[in-house]
Amino acid sequence: MDSNWMPGKTAAGGEEIATRAGRLPPRLRTLLILVDGRRTLRQLGELVADPAVGEGLTELLARGLITPRPVPAPHPSHAGEPASRASLDPKTRATAPADRRRSLALARFYLLDAMEQSLRTRDVAIREQLRQATTRDELLQAFARCRVIAAEVGVAHVTTIEMRFMDMLPEEG
Repeated sequence: MDSNWMPGKTAAGGEEIATRAGRLPPRLRTLLILVDGRRTLRQLGELVADPAVGEGLTELLARGLITPRPVPAPHPSHAGEPASRASLDPKTRATAPADRRRSLALARFYLLDAMEQSLRTRDVAIREQLRQATTRDELLQAFARCRVIAAEVGVAHVTTIEMRFMDMLPEEG
């Protein structure tokens, strides 16, 4: 599958997010939530750290929940910039493109999916705390607990998860 197409949600995709009528598996639902019409297949793959993201998008496309969109030409001022600029450095994060989507819900969904994949059966202990986190501080506390469990299980890529999580998390304020 071409890695430079940009999936966007269809009306049916938006309805699926709202109603859960199609009973999508959790990984497909998370992927559908992340489809925003601004990220390419490659960027979505980086975001979810899943080399099989193309298969999930193919299934969402077959179900009529997403539609392919052409990738716009890069803006001259952003040419050469990396697709993902995840960083914990506030100075670097402050220069991130203004259209980068940040939300508590997006960060929470990402952590739920990442912990499910990484912690095996140990994610049960943190899942409810993540679901109930409604503020930035509560989500950061839940992530701190995720780090502890990840260390116990031996998750080597927790720093990557943290960088992506912090890139999705809204700024304080």
